[in-house]
Amino acid sequence: MSGIGAADYDARVSSGPRSEHAPATAPGLQELDRRLRWRFVPLLVFGAMMVGLGAAAAVSLLAPRGAIHGIPADPDARSAYALIGAQPPPATGALRFRSELTGEAEPGGPQPAPAAAAAARTLLMRAQARHLLDPRLPTAIAHIDLARHRFEHAERSYHRALMLAPHYGEARLGLGVAFALHAEREAEPLEQRSLRLQAIAQLAAVPAADPLHEHALYDRIVLLAEVGRGAEAGRRARDYASRFGGTAWAESLRVRTAIER
Repeated sequence: MSGIGAADYDARVSSGPRSEHAPATAPGLQELDRRLRWRFVPLLVFGAMMVGLGAAAAVSLLAPRGAIHGIPADPDARSAYALIGAQPPPATGALRFRSELTGEAEPGGPQPAPAAAAAARTLLMRAQARHLLDPRLPTAIAHIDLARHRFEHAERSYHRALMLAPHYGEARLGLGVAFALHAEREAEPLEQRSLRLQAIAQLAAVPAADPLHEHALYDRIVLLAEVGRGAEAGRRARDYASRFGGTAWAESLRVRTAIER
């Protein structure tokens, strides 16, 4: 074979495989690129969720620890408080409950007028959209749902408030009462007990210095007796009597837990 022919042959042999296989690699690279781009989107979403959770945690940790009280300085919120203030107090059965929005609860009574409750809730939702970090607004929304016996809605709003302010006694008390009243509507015994135990945990978390600690302690004792923890209920009732004795509430607990005079 001549030198020129050999050179041509070598060129064809050496270039042949490269020309055959080079295009075959392109689809694989494209597929890999597509998969990487597809995975990048959920990573961004996950990262945004983690940033949001971190921000919520930071707000909770850095929030002032003083007692939260009063009516939010928002015209819609004030109108909502006035609407609900004209309604009868909420009924919470054997449990004690008090809030800035509804005042002191009574053992029995009607639910708020549907039109007034719906209007007040709408006003509070509008106010909440302007003040996303004010825990009093989701708490007030939860109070309305509690009074209307919409317990799951109330529980969600109380949880939102407590994400903003874990030490907020009014939201803790409300969530405990919501769990307890929800249990009364539950037909399944195990679910009833679970809800009551969750209620006890929330009531126990109301700070001792909070103005609503007495309400929370009373309700906690009532629920401890209901779930069969009579010895603990008796101890807590004696503590209640030593701190808040001489009241009709203390006498009520004495009867419920059979405390000796």
